[in-house]
Amino acid sequence: MEVHHHPQLEHKPKPWVEYILEYLMIVLAVITGFFAESLREQISDKSKEKEYLASMFNELKYDTSQYHAQLNKITQLNPVFDSCFINVKEAPRYHYTLLARWNTPVNELGPGYKPTLPTIGQLKSSGNLRLLHDKDIVRKILEYESFIYGDYMGHYQDCKEASKQVYAIEDEVCDYGDFLAKLDSNMRNVAGMVSVESSALYDMPILIKDPQKLNLLANSFVNFKANNFGYTTALNRAMRTATELLELIDKKYEFGSVD
Repeated sequence: MEVHHHPQLEHKPKPWVEYILEYLMIVLAVITGFFAESLREQISDKSKEKEYLASMFNELKYDTSQYHAQLNKITQLNPVFDSCFINVKEAPRYHYTLLARWNTPVNELGPGYKPTLPTIGQLKSSGNLRLLHDKDIVRKILEYESFIYGDYMGHYQDCKEASKQVYAIEDEVCDYGDFLAKLDSNMRNVAGMVSVESSALYDMPILIKDPQKLNLLANSFVNFKANNFGYTTALNRAMRTATELLELIDKKYEFGSVD
């Protein structure tokens, strides 16, 4: 039987230069992949940053418009608070009736505007505040948020409590018959349901003529006015800070003009 012998293949060792080249190619491929992924993340983060700031820009524009509207309301109503005080202090002169032309606007004022800051909340809760690379913008965002949830909300709550005090005393001493009739009329009137300014006014006869009760009612109007004065300082600062933040964002991305 014939035996076939396979030839022995001789493997010559590679030159050390080839090993180095292979190693360098592998390292280069890893580094290239790393930089490509890093670039992709940077582009994605930049896009997210712009989306967040665009959303915040629109919210700040709305906030500032509401601050401005609230300031106008309070400015117009300041002399009306004085008239309400006199109306109650000199109740016999007005036939024990809270006159509609003064009392209705005060009753319709409400506690004010309460900003919710949804985009700032999303940035912080998701940990994406890190995406904002402009330190001035980040600093102003934190300043605005801190003020709104601190001093601003304190003044807002004070006004809310002051308005509730007026309503509570009126509930106790006044007849709501005319109010009910006008309320029904306003509910049938589309304009009255859309705008307070278009709603019907209502007198409120004073049934309880106890001097102490009337003094409490008169003082409640003064208290409401005083709290609105404090609230105006908060509104002005909120509007100023929001406007500064708008200008910083607009300078970076040019979303639109700042009024």
